[in-house]
Order: sequence, then structure tokens, then C-alpha cells
Amino acid sequence: MMASCGVEKPAEIVEAELHLPEQIDYNAHVKPILSDRCFSCHGPDPGTREAGLRLDTPEGAYGFLSGATKKVAISPGNLHRSEVYDRLVSDDPDKVMPPPQSNLILSPREKAILVRWIEQGAIYNPHWAYIKPEKHALPMVSDPSWPVNEIDYFVMGKLDQNKLKPSPSVAKEKLIRRVSLDLTGLPPDLELIDEFLNDPSPNAYERVVDKLLSTVAYAERMALDWLDVARFADSNGLHADGYRMMWPWRDWVIEAFAENMPYDRFIEWQVAGDLMPNPSKKQLLATAFNRNNQTNSEAGIDDEEYRMEYVLDRSETIGKAFLGLTLDCARCHDHKFDPISQKDYFSMAAFFNQMDELGMTGNDGNTGPFLLYLDDEEERDLALLEAKIRALEEEKTKAQQRFLREQKIAGIPSSWLPEKTLKMGLVSHFGLEAHIDGKTLDQSGRLSATIKGSPELVPSPVGNGMRFKDERDVLEIPATGLFEMTDAFSFSFWVKPENRDPFRSLVGNSGHKNNYFRGYEMFLDSTNRVQVRINNALPDNCIHLITKDPISMNEWSHIALTYDGSADASGTQLYINGKPAGQVTLVNNLYKSILPVGDSRGNPVRRPLRWARSYREFDGDNGVFTGGLDELYVYNRPLTGIEIAALHQYGNPTQTKAVDLAEIAKHLEYHTNKESQAKNESLKKLRQEKLAMLEDKKEVMVMKERNHPRKTFLLDRGEFDKPREEVQADVPSFLPSLGEELPKNRLGLAKWLTHPDNPLVSRVAVNRYWSHFFGRGLVKTVADFGSQGELPTNPHLLDWLAVDFVESGWDVKALVKKIVTSATYRQESLTTPELAELDPDNVFLARGPRHRLLGEFVRDSYLYASGLLVEEVGGPSVKPYMPEGLWEEKGEFSNFLRTYQTDTGKDLYRRSMYTFIRRTSPAPAMTAFDVPGREDCVVQRLETNTPLQPLVLMNDPQIIEASRALAEKMQKEGGNQLEDQLTYGFRRVTGRLPAAREMELFKSMFSEELNRFRQNKADREALLQVGESKVDQHLPLEKTAALTMVANLMFNHFDFYTKQ
Repeated sequence: MMASCGVEKPAEIVEAELHLPEQIDYNAHVKPILSDRCFSCHGPDPGTREAGLRLDTPEGAYGFLSGATKKVAISPGNLHRSEVYDRLVSDDPDKVMPPPQSNLILSPREKAILVRWIEQGAIYNPHWAYIKPEKHALPMVSDPSWPVNEIDYFVMGKLDQNKLKPSPSVAKEKLIRRVSLDLTGLPPDLELIDEFLNDPSPNAYERVVDKLLSTVAYAERMALDWLDVARFADSNGLHADGYRMMWPWRDWVIEAFAENMPYDRFIEWQVAGDLMPNPSKKQLLATAFNRNNQTNSEAGIDDEEYRMEYVLDRSETIGKAFLGLTLDCARCHDHKFDPISQKDYFSMAAFFNQMDELGMTGNDGNTGPFLLYLDDEEERDLALLEAKIRALEEEKTKAQQRFLREQKIAGIPSSWLPEKTLKMGLVSHFGLEAHIDGKTLDQSGRLSATIKGSPELVPSPVGNGMRFKDERDVLEIPATGLFEMTDAFSFSFWVKPENRDPFRSLVGNSGHKNNYFRGYEMFLDSTNRVQVRINNALPDNCIHLITKDPISMNEWSHIALTYDGSADASGTQLYINGKPAGQVTLVNNLYKSILPVGDSRGNPVRRPLRWARSYREFDGDNGVFTGGLDELYVYNRPLTGIEIAALHQYGNPTQTKAVDLAEIAKHLEYHTNKESQAKNESLKKLRQEKLAMLEDKKEVMVMKERNHPRKTFLLDRGEFDKPREEVQADVPSFLPSLGEELPKNRLGLAKWLTHPDNPLVSRVAVNRYWSHFFGRGLVKTVADFGSQGELPTNPHLLDWLAVDFVESGWDVKALVKKIVTSATYRQESLTTPELAELDPDNVFLARGPRHRLLGEFVRDSYLYASGLLVEEVGGPSVKPYMPEGLWEEKGEFSNFLRTYQTDTGKDLYRRSMYTFIRRTSPAPAMTAFDVPGREDCVVQRLETNTPLQPLVLMNDPQIIEASRALAEKMQKEGGNQLEDQLTYGFRRVTGRLPAAREMELFKSMFSEELNRFRQNKADREALLQVGESKVDQHLPLEKTAALTMVANLMFNHFDFYTKQ
């Protein structure tokens, strides 16, 4: 030990030193004090650092203080030269640390710890969680006969250190109930209990465990935890909190646990399944994990602000779910306690910033990117149909090529000159030469367009045009341009832009957020490049093109679009001033209808074709077109290049000085090749068949990288519109690096998470699973393995399990089996006065686990005991009984969730994990038992005890119905004698025989209730009519009612809702 240079210590520190461990450890003893009392002003965040002093690193602590010549904050081994010591013991309010205004104090013990640490050399050890775990040797223990597996050696080693002994093994009837509830979320049936009680073989318990692990109920139980982590819900949350369909992902999670998918693969598929080589449907579906975040549909929000919120939510969820890090604390500034910089935060976010998605979504429904959710038969039918389409497309191409080879083209025959062919397929042509009373006619005189606002006539290259100058200015053509995705169409017009707003709509019939922007739209972006979107639903089920070059400001340009009905970007071409424009395909994924709809239910609407539309109430794009438009042509076929050139030259082909023979050949091929025309008609029919096949098929939100990388910036104070320096996708700098071999995308991140060198992921996983079974993790702060988190109570056990988990191939079932077959798990949970005093929180595991069941398991258990539970697996979420008017407050905006419609039949009795979760209006009975609302990632639930819980267990309609069903079951299956019936019912509820005092209470209550119901028929009928299931009229109704009340009392027994 280094000398402390003879400093005289205060008496309180000297006294406290007598009770300190001989060796002070930085992580175990010092860092918790510094982190809690010092790091907020002298830690990682430079923005709040006082006096330039940093105490979270040795470099900062050992350096000379500003303004001092001989003093450092901490001089290892030398209290005299350590300013920290002077501040700890000072009585001067201007000098003492922590300062009085912080409202923080150090106890004499804490001061003594810091003093002894400095005396012993002030060694800074790396944070325990950031060091790769090691598989420590099993400790020597006082009773080698007690351990069953490796867990028990580490637990007994800790018990020996604290002079404690393990509790006796729990009774078999309690053990089987404990393990059944833990592994399946359901109580064991009486047959399994009796089989286990009557099996004296040493491996009887292991057989029970194996049987439970093989059930789908085990997979459902494990999946429920993951639904919390993934913030799974059936609604979008926030403003409208409308409907979304994500249950197929929930089914995938159940399947993954049923198949015991290795945990590393489970992570990789969910983080980056879409980036795997030739990803399967299941790999794509797995990525819905990162689409479970809330979305906002409030009109008027900034689209980019909320798009960025979703990006950050995903990054923060990865931090909490897999790394046990509070990344969100570094959004606005460097983390105050952990070495997570703001740059680290946004570098992690960059992994999730490469997807096209809407920030402002519709009130109802999913938002892309999507996975089309088809069953196996539908997949086969689709593959066959697509093969037919591809084959016919090849035949059409060959027919076209034959025509072009065989024809000797010298010029355009007079019968096929553009001025003649341009009359074919013409839907409308508005010259805009004049307007009267807000109307203007097309050139045929048959169509009338409505002029709204006050656009004015201005000179154009072809007579007059119309200048739009206000967001209320628009030209609407009713019942025109209602094209389906299988229809070919073309547009041609002149435009003169005068402003540079984003999204200046030129022509289209697309909708707004609440009908998925369905339709088509041509518009100018802020750089004056022409864009076209042909949409089923933005941003992914569409074709989206953009020209490489902009058009000129304040000059007239001729714009045209042709589309061939193929639902493919290759059949879509933009033209500028009569020539094909260089264009870039942003999205090419159209597979459903583009006909306008009026709402999220998909009700069709005959939306007018709108020119110069500006409608900022719903659009996230938010732009107003200012400028001129003229010569508006609409065709129901694709125009040829010759025809578009002719329109550019005012319809007079003689002004074209040089004629491209290749373009003439294509023009003639289109108009005269009967073979390719026939193929095209056949193709249209097949495409219509495909459209009909897919139109009503469900879609799940999944991850998908955009075609063109998006830059990510560090945001000043975390605000979306204040970018600072650019950052690249990367992992936190204090953890092992990605290395050169991993790509800088989500796939690289996924591989990095599951790399054996990652010090956190395996620890975080085994700790979370441990907490399932013991009620608390080996690290109590399951979501925080950083400086503010608690230290592991048994660090060698945690590390051994983490390493073994990886070595096992990330085998979750093997880990779970090891935990529940340990002697530690099998201990009696009842405490003793000695244990209550020495280890009230069971930190050292001297007794077995004991805690209230999860809310879902409470409901599932009483449904199971009553015989009402329907154990059907998977499928859409269900709506059991709820209070009337539950959704009325939120019903205004959602078309699908205006009122809560209670289901009927079997859906009333499904497991609770399938209950419909509306984030802003969760099930009250579940909320009372701490079921989270799924707004955010939850890795550890709260556990409260409140008066609401027994009120639910006494009065909720579902438990009243279950009590009546159990009452009928007692009479049918429990024997002829009342005591036998009561015993049978109590065993179904608690898994054990009733004590004599309990039986007396049940009999007494039954007698009182029987008399009441014999005298009061109205009370009896009111009780028995609760619930949809039918009352057995063959049983005496007075007795059924009386036993219903007794059964309800049983369901309120501590042994029913507590795992012990």
C-alpha cells in the first residue's frame, strides 16, 4: 500500500475505514459513488463539465488542475497532493464537494471508500460490462452434494462468502406448478401433477421440464417477453392510434421459439434479414421487429422530423434490447455517465437511416416498405402466373425485334404521320386559351374543367397558358385519367416554373396520407428536376422516377410521360423538350391498384385529374407550384418518341429537321405490328389477373434498404433540422470495432452484435432470461449495464452463463433448462426471519423465486383452470370483453377502431398474448397487472401490488364467467360430495390440496351463498348470465351460483396469482 503522506483524517472516516473491505475495487466500490455524485459535472459530457475536470478517466483525474501548480485532482497514493481529498473533508461550503446546491452528500463510508482507493493507488479498472466475459472455474463450496449443475456452484460459493445456506428443496406439487408457470405461462393440468407426484425416479423432474419445453405454450410464453422488447402492438400509437396489421411477425416469433432458433440467428434475422443473401420470406418477415415502432399521423407535422424519430427509436431499441445501454441519453449531448458520445449515438442511428418511409402516416393501416403476406399455395399460384407473364413478355420482345429487322424504313407513311396518330387514344386536350365563369373546355368541346382560385391567362409557346400563383389555384378535370396500373397512359404539357419549393405538383390524381397517396403524380422537386410517382401506397408500393437534369427556371419547357401498363419502371419514360430524359429509378415495386380511394378502407372514389394542385393540409411533401402550364394532353396509351417530339414542335412535324429512322421504326412497330399488339392484349389480361390475385392480400411492414444511400448527420441537441457534421454508420467507439470484414450496414451491425468478442449481447440475454425465472436479473437493472446500472450480484455466474450460451450455439432452450433444473431454482421460496434480515431481496439466492404472475398469465390461468381457454396458436389479434366505450375518446380519427367491437365465440377465450393492443387505450384489466402499453421497448416489467388487482379478480366479467365455468366443472368432474368438488376446484386453481382451515372457509361460504341464491332468483340470474358461454341448465342453478362465488374466492387466493 502506498503511503498517504501523513494526512490527518477526520474521525468519521477513520471509524468508517474499520468496516471496509481490505482491497477497494474501482468497479465494485468507487465507480458507483463517482457515477452517482460526480460524473454529471465531471464526467464524459463536455457540455456540463465543470472546471475542465474529468473524473471518469485516469487521464482526467491524474492531470494538473487549472490554476493550481502542485495539485492534481487525484494523486495515486498521495492524499496530500489530491485536491479531491481536500474537497471531501472540507467544511467550507464554497469548497466542499459535492457542493451544497447539488443536494448530494457523501456518507462517511463513501468518503472512506474514496480515501482508501486513493491511498491504494486510485486504479481505474475498465467497466466490467465492456470486458469480454470469461468462463471462470467453478468455485469450491462447503457442501459439494448440493449443486446439481454449474449454476449451483457459483450460487453456493456466494452463499458461503456471506455465511448463508440454501433453503430446502420445494415440495413437488409446488415445484411442478412453479416450472409450468415459468415455462408455459399456464398451470400444470392435474394429470401431469399426479404423474409427477407418483414418479419416484431421480429424473422425473427433468422429464417434466423436457415435456414443457416441447410444447407450443413454451414458445408462446417466451414470445410474450419478446413482444415487450419489440414494442409490438396492433395500432400505430400517438395521434390517431389507428389500426395496423403486424400479427404475422408475432406468429414468426412464436415459431422461432418453438423451433429453438439459435439466439444469434434470431437477432440477425430481425436486425438484417432483408440483407441476407437471397432472403427468404421468413427472413424478410423477421425484420418487422424494427417496424413495430409508433408512427404519427397528425396533419401538419413535419414529415422528416418524425421519420427521424422512427430511425432513432430503432437505434435506441437495439441499445436497450441487445446491448443493455441507454443510448438515448446521448441524443442531445455526450452521455453524462457512460462513454457514449453524441457521435456514437448518431453513428448507430445511421444503420437505420437507409430506408424510405413516411414520417407522417395515415390514420389507419400499415406503411411501406411491405412484405406481401401470402400462404404457400398463394405463393405457388403467383409464381406460376409471373412465369407466364415473363414468357409472354419475351415473346412480345421477339415479335418487336422481328418487325424491326424485317422492315425497310425510309420515312413515315402519310397514314401514320404523328398529326394523325396523335388523335388515337386522346382522352383530353386543354389548350387553356380562355375561360369563362371558372370553366374551360377541352379542344373537342365535350370536356369541361373547373378552375379554382384565381389563376390568370399568360402568353405561352402555344397561344395562351395559365399562371398559377396561389395554393388555392387548381384546374380540375372530372372523371378523367382514372387509370389502373395495368392501363397504359401518357401526359404532355408545357410548364414554366417560377419558384423552387419541394413537391410542386404539376398533374395527377393521387390522394393524401389517409388513402396512402394512391394514384399518380408528376411534380418538380426543389432542384427543378421532374419526378413521377405511380402509387398504390407510398413510399414503397409504387414506381418512382426522377430526371437526372433539372428544367430551366422562368422558361417554358415541354414535359411528357409515357407508361405502358407493365407496372415496371422500364415501361415508364419521362421526356423533356421532345427528347427522352436521363432518369433514375428510385423505387420500382408496384404490384397493387393505383385507382384512387377515398379512405383507409379502400372505398373507390372518382377523383378528378388535377393540374397544379397544392394541398398542404395532409401532404408531408408540402409544396406550392407557382408558374405557368399550357397544352394539357392526356392519352390512354403510351405515346411514341416521334409523337412526343411532334407535340413538342406544336404538332407540326415539318419543323423536325432531322428524322431518326430508329424512332420512326419504333413508331411504326407500335402502330402496325399486329403480332406484338396481340401479345400486349394478352399481357394486359395476365397482369389484370395478377392484380386481382394480390389486391386484397395482407401486407406486413418490414425493413428495406433504399436504392440510393442517405447521408446521416450529428444533430445539434438532437433536433432533426439542425444537422452538424456528417457521420458514418458505426458501433460505439468504446466497444470492439466492426472491423474491415463487416459491411457498414445493418447486416454488419447484426453480425457485430452476435460476434463472440461482443462483451454485452450474451450477458444481456442470459440476464434477461434469468430475470424471467427469479424475478430479478443477476444484474438488477436489466436495461442498463452501464455506469448507472447495478453491479452483477454474482459476476462469475453471469459470465459463465454468457460464455456457455455462446458455446452452446446460442441455444435458448438449453439455457432455460439449465436454469430451471438447478438446485438454486428448486429451493423453497418461503423466507425465514434470518433470511429476511440478511437478504430481504434474495440477492444471494438462498431461497427460491417468488413473485406475482404476469398479467397475461393471471388471465390465462383462470381461463385454463375453468376449462374455457382456447389454446389455438397464432393468427389475428382478438378482442375479449372490455368496458363499454373504451375507444370512444380515440375513435374520431380511425376508420377501423372507432368503437371496440367485442369478439364472439372462441376468440373470447384465446391466450392473452393474442389480445388486441391499442397503445393509447390498453386493456384496463391488463394494465392493472402492469402489462405495458408497448409504446417503447420494455425489457423488464414493473411489478406492483395495488387494490385494483383484487378488484379485477373479483369483478371482471371474464373471471366471473370463468368462476361459473369452474363451478360447473366441479360438479361434473369433482365427484358427488361437496368437499370432493371443492377439493377438485381448488386443485385446478392452485395445484394443491386445500388445508383444513381453507376447506372450512369454502364450505361456510358455499352454505351462505346457496341460501342467498335460493332466496334471490334475480341475483342468481344476474350472476349466471355474465359471459357468452352457455349455462348448463342440467345442473342445479342455485348450487352453480354458490360454487361460482366460491370459485371466485379461490381465484383471489394468493397461491393462484403468485408463483412460489
